Amino acid sequence: MNDSFPQIRAASIDGRAHNILYRQTQLERLCKVLVERSPDITQAIATDYGHSPAEIAVELHLTLAAVKRDYASLQPAEAYKQEYLLAAGKDASFSRKPAGIVYIEPCMHTMFYSVVVPLSAAIAAGNCVIVLLENNLRAVSGALRQILPSALDRDTFAIASSPAWDHVLPSSAIHVIHCGDEKRSGANTLVLTSSTPTVAVVDRTANVQLAARELVAARFSFGGQSPYAPDCVLVNEFVKQAFLQAVVSECVKLATGETVNGHEKRKLPVIDKVQEHISSMKQGDPSLRVILQERKMAVVDSASRTPDLLARKRGLPVLVVYAIRSLDDAIDLIGSASNGSPYLAAYHFGNLATGKYLAQFVDARLSFINNIPRDILVGPEFPAAHFIDPAVRFPADLFSVQRPAFIRPRPDVALFEEALSSPNNAAAQRLLGEATAPLAIMKRSQGGGVGFFEQGFFLGLGLILTTTISISGVGVYWWIMRGYQRL
Repeated sequence: MNDSFPQIRAASIDGRAHNILYRQTQLERLCKVLVERSPDITQAIATDYGHSPAEIAVELHLTLAAVKRDYASLQPAEAYKQEYLLAAGKDASFSRKPAGIVYIEPCMHTMFYSVVVPLSAAIAAGNCVIVLLENNLRAVSGALRQILPSALDRDTFAIASSPAWDHVLPSSAIHVIHCGDEKRSGANTLVLTSSTPTVAVVDRTANVQLAARELVAARFSFGGQSPYAPDCVLVNEFVKQAFLQAVVSECVKLATGETVNGHEKRKLPVIDKVQEHISSMKQGDPSLRVILQERKMAVVDSASRTPDLLARKRGLPVLVVYAIRSLDDAIDLIGSASNGSPYLAAYHFGNLATGKYLAQFVDARLSFINNIPRDILVGPEFPAAHFIDPAVRFPADLFSVQRPAFIRPRPDVALFEEALSSPNNAAAQRLLGEATAPLAIMKRSQGGGVGFFEQGFFLGLGLILTTTISISGVGVYWWIMRGYQRL
């Protein structure tokens, strides 16, 4: 760690960043500097990634919107009220305390967002923050190394030039490790590995044009490197041809918008990687068909049922399509490739009943039906084992710990106190009587509804009865008519 770390530890111990007015000032300065230096940031992102102006605008907007949202959440009057709840004779059941120090290792995908958004949330929660920004040739890293220290207090913010190991930071520190090693996970570590694949299913009831538009945008935006880009798309065989045609049409639209005034928006180092990836896939899957291959994108159709190919995280602008026979076929195929681990996300296209069925039986941390929000393509994955709000990647509560305090005894514990403190055994007998009372059984339907097999039985019975009655009626009519003829 650099020389600033002892100051960070001292500031964490004395709670310098806890004051809400101090936090407001820090976020004001951070937002002001980011707005002023936005042209430099834009140029740095374009240099590192070659993203289109629209993609850069989306990343900048989402980042600054997160800073402004964190700033707006700081309400001094409400914070004062919460601080003195106990003095007012009220329980502070939702009281929280800053973790103290937050250490952030950003990922390379949309690095600007991956640094500033968790940094802003950690400051809003009242923490000192250390960010890993290595000395390298990346323009975004260099720009942040200049911008952030000019905006934030050096006593509560520091930049590390090399990774900080666990023994360097206090045990209470929260580690945000983007694209990290799962072996470093711990109670206070948010490891965002981005190695878990994302899957999509297109049913025969889907709007094929909508599915193609959403999936092409998700796979090819931001260079195809978002952790939420679909790694494999399972399409019902009855609509696969129409889906592939729609995908090619969307890719043509996307490629047409790649140039402005004859100048390309994107850099081209990804071309060789795409070709190398397709060649690697062909070795493992001789049935692979290349549907479309442009300079910076490719669409392939695979007939392989190998789970390893389905479970692969790609990180490249390559859309891989597989045919499925039914929803259950898709669920079985996805389950066999997951090895019992949930997918990072799942996108389902079909009618509402289909979406419900797939979301229920495809194990994924996050599911979307007939839409893919573009904002989730920016930044790292959502922290696992925490509540997911698609609009807020890093809530401030993520960087604080619960410290509830209670002043009022609960009414239901009075009987326990009486039983334990009084020589009279009546209270204990009452507790024993309540504990051994029969369970109050809830009323529920007795079942017996008409199911699939019952429908078949009743249908067959109806046909038999209808045929029997018809034949009997004809027989009676013939018998009566014959009797009249004899008369």
